[in-house]
Amino acid sequence: MNIDNAMLAYNNRPLQTPVARQAALQGSGVHVIPNEPVNRNSPLYAQCQEFESLFVQMMLKEMRATVHKGELMNGGNAEDIFEDMLYQERARDMTKASGFGLADSVYRELSRASLAVPATDLD
Repeated sequence: MNIDNAMLAYNNRPLQTPVARQAALQGSGVHVIPNEPVNRNSPLYAQCQEFESLFVQMMLKEMRATVHKGELMNGGNAEDIFEDMLYQERARDMTKASGFGLADSVYRELSRASLAVPATDLD
């Protein structure tokens, strides 16, 4: 099998949502806005990143629970507290460095929801 430039270009093309599927989703109450901008300097995005960090921390905690601790190197409560703090910081670093995409998705949903809610008088 010969691989030429046309085949490489076809296999590496960007994925796009078909127009018919997009139209079907628009009618169902789901708003599909391709390439909606994310303001990474807003306070809302900071909270979304914090949420993503919490999610990653919970994931790491569950992963750590599957590893058997030996009796030889058991540090007791102090080790448990240290590990919790360590995994909390690791989760924050992982969220900021790799960007799993959860913060972006939550930001888009919350910003869309805030635009959809009508303003009311609080008098």
